[in-house]
Amino acid sequence: MNQGMTDAKPAHKRRWRLIAGVGFGVVLVGGLALVALAPRDPLFHGKRESEWITNIVYGISLSEDRNKEQAQRWRDFGPEGLQVLERGLAANRAPKYRSFYEGLGKFLPNGCMRLLPTPPPKTVGGTRHIVADLLCRMGKDAYPAWPAVARALSDEDPWVRARAITFFTYPENEKAFLNQMPAKEKKKLLPQFIRAVEDVGWCWNVRNNAALALKYYPDEAALVVPPLLKALKDPSPYARLSAAAALNRVDPAAASKAGAVAVVAQILQNPDYNLSGQAAYALRQFQHDADLAVTALIEALHGTNSSVVGASAVWSLEHAFPRHADRIIPELRKAAERNDNAGGYAKGALKSLESKAAKTER
Repeated sequence: MNQGMTDAKPAHKRRWRLIAGVGFGVVLVGGLALVALAPRDPLFHGKRESEWITNIVYGISLSEDRNKEQAQRWRDFGPEGLQVLERGLAANRAPKYRSFYEGLGKFLPNGCMRLLPTPPPKTVGGTRHIVADLLCRMGKDAYPAWPAVARALSDEDPWVRARAITFFTYPENEKAFLNQMPAKEKKKLLPQFIRAVEDVGWCWNVRNNAALALKYYPDEAALVVPPLLKALKDPSPYARLSAAAALNRVDPAAASKAGAVAVVAQILQNPDYNLSGQAAYALRQFQHDADLAVTALIEALHGTNSSVVGASAVWSLEHAFPRHADRIIPELRKAAERNDNAGGYAKGALKSLESKAAKTER
């Protein structure tokens, strides 16, 4: 019996030594991980990089002059300043440590996990979002930073992901950076944009901006069309509008078959005149369904939604559908009798179209 008790004591001690050893190992590994994941904070022009980054002001909260001043200041820093912004965009290593922490939690006891620092909570719209915004506003001068921005397309913060997409689509015309990238690198980003347009999170900006990006992939219609078709039913009218416009650009026939023009026409009735005004502008691109587009624009012209929307409708009717002049001119004459913005625009458009029609008859 004494022998059994003697044997039990060493076993008990060994068990506690093992537990203590595991705990020490966890703390050691955790400490090493924190050191490895901790960002460097070197000096830049006499201040710590982190101080420069935290002093960047979100562009939308600045006046136009101050916004230009801030962007120009960082342009003047040259390549070194751009590298600071790249590091600022990737400064939060919490996702990596969080993954490490959650992975350990699957097989280590709670007592050991309490020895490790708890990862910080997820943030939304923080410093990385402001850095991404500044990079967008810097235009061509920020293009060399695109690999860092591409990595931000996978950021845990949806606002960062949304703004990172804008970096590649700004200024949302043929001059967009996506149209200037090497074809091979551009294609590598496509899965990221498809994933973003199918995002099920609360931030509709991610899906909206991703739809804007997909319109720059007409050569990849087989991959782009299916997610855009699904996006025509997105809960956000902004995302639906962007998806319809992108689909019409990538594959007009598919857009016509799916009724994309009807999606945009419905958005014309939205009381948010900024949104409905964008819909009026977007309809000018639906040449494959010109009859339906003109009908929707005429209804918006005479509607009561907003004179701003009516003015946008006039602009599209005047400049985008010359073959429908015989149908458009009588409607503009009616609208020209009004004493609002739409009426004023209608008078100018009517004069222009009637002049063109007279020259054609000669």
